[in-house]
Amino acid sequence: MRRLLIEIRDYFIRLSGAIRHGWDTFFFTPADPTTLGLIRIATGLLAFWSLFVFGLDLPDYFASTGWADPTAIRMAQQGWQWSFWFLVPDGALRAVWIGCLVVLAMFSIGLFSRTTAVLSWVIVVSTVRRVPIALYGFDQALSPLALYLAVTGAAGQSVSLDRFLRRWRQARASAARPMPASATPEGASRRVLPTEPAVPLPTVGANLALRLIQLHLVVIYASAGLGKLQGPSWWNGMALWGTMTAGEFVVLDFTPMARWPMLINFLTHASLAIELLYPALIWVPIARPLMLVSIIGLHAGIGLMSPGLAEFSAMMIAANLAFVPGGWLRRLVSDPDRPPLKVLFDGACPRCRATMAMVMASEPGGAVEPIDLTAVDVRAIHPSLTADACLQAMHAVNGRGRVSAGFDAVRAIGARLPLFWMPTAVGSLPGVASAGRSVYNRIAASRPRDRPCTDQACGIHPAPRSGPRSRRGRSTNHHEAEPSPADTREVPRP
Repeated sequence: MRRLLIEIRDYFIRLSGAIRHGWDTFFFTPADPTTLGLIRIATGLLAFWSLFVFGLDLPDYFASTGWADPTAIRMAQQGWQWSFWFLVPDGALRAVWIGCLVVLAMFSIGLFSRTTAVLSWVIVVSTVRRVPIALYGFDQALSPLALYLAVTGAAGQSVSLDRFLRRWRQARASAARPMPASATPEGASRRVLPTEPAVPLPTVGANLALRLIQLHLVVIYASAGLGKLQGPSWWNGMALWGTMTAGEFVVLDFTPMARWPMLINFLTHASLAIELLYPALIWVPIARPLMLVSIIGLHAGIGLMSPGLAEFSAMMIAANLAFVPGGWLRRLVSDPDRPPLKVLFDGACPRCRATMAMVMASEPGGAVEPIDLTAVDVRAIHPSLTADACLQAMHAVNGRGRVSAGFDAVRAIGARLPLFWMPTAVGSLPGVASAGRSVYNRIAASRPRDRPCTDQACGIHPAPRSGPRSRRGRSTNHHEAEPSPADTREVPRP
């Protein structure tokens, strides 16, 4: 008997330890925040769109004399339900609406993410509480996502303007401090690398937000599937046919599908099976891709069948990104096995340093390698390069040895940076490309350069000579060197 009691005690000790370990591992293991950044963008844009549409009939929805009478709504709601829209006078509705759109736009791009995430959740919930007559599944999916992004404080840890600006400041500060000449074979070098790594560090906050979204999705699909089992039309396979022929919501004509009743039955039962299997199979790694493709196909079909539910479908597809690893998403835009694009920039040009700092702040990791041409022998990078040519225009060398110069080098860089994919595509158009080369050459011809040899960043710069006054006529002390007119000429280089 004593042995049995000891075994029971030991079992519960092991059980409690396993539960604690599983709880900590599931909720508090740091995770890549890249996926959460994409969910934030989708959530913010859809919330912006929803509120913008409300603004097309703003007085009808939010004014005291509109369709949603505030007194009647308050009487129908519970006492703890709130909305700041009840406090906004009719004359200030448009101004507050514009302010809310600005907040949602800032949240979408990840600017002041911690603050705008909380404010965005307040806006979403307040709007739902103020106009419940317009409430549907989209709002019910949007509200919890906004809540999880707000309470975890992890919305702006990746794919955000906050992170870009922070890394840009770090890169500019790094560029302001040249490496000593002893650190490089040719001379002092300007580094334009931010201290924060290109790949965002895993965080507990990101994992907690993703887990909350995942669990919420499981509850949604389990409830939806079990609820549909109570409807006879889901058993006989005709539920989707009723939706396809509902003229109030459907735009396309699906009546020709009546010739294939077996197809309608299959689609009905398949959609029900996906929702019932999702809560169990989504946690199985080998089955997860299949479930994600199936659920995305389901929501894409809903959006196609009922365009009025397009926002709901988009919101649910975005929420399902919570099950997609951030590292996999990053590999879609930046192949770690692809050789980096080597970019030669003039470390003696403040404008060039600031530009390269911006490039490296937006670099996804291993896509671009900046090289200060004043500290290296450029022929070692590519035998066709010369120092004079590199000073005339920016040069980029890809992994296959192809050299691009000037505006074409700018386009080559933009093609490696997801943030600049759209401008790069526009810059590749025939007319735009010609104008871009002209603008580039004009800017390159007017760029300034540092005064040579005042901070060890000499490299290929000519040596200074002493003199009482600078070229521009400013007084100098006896410790300051005066460059010759030839030494201080402005060299075309972006």
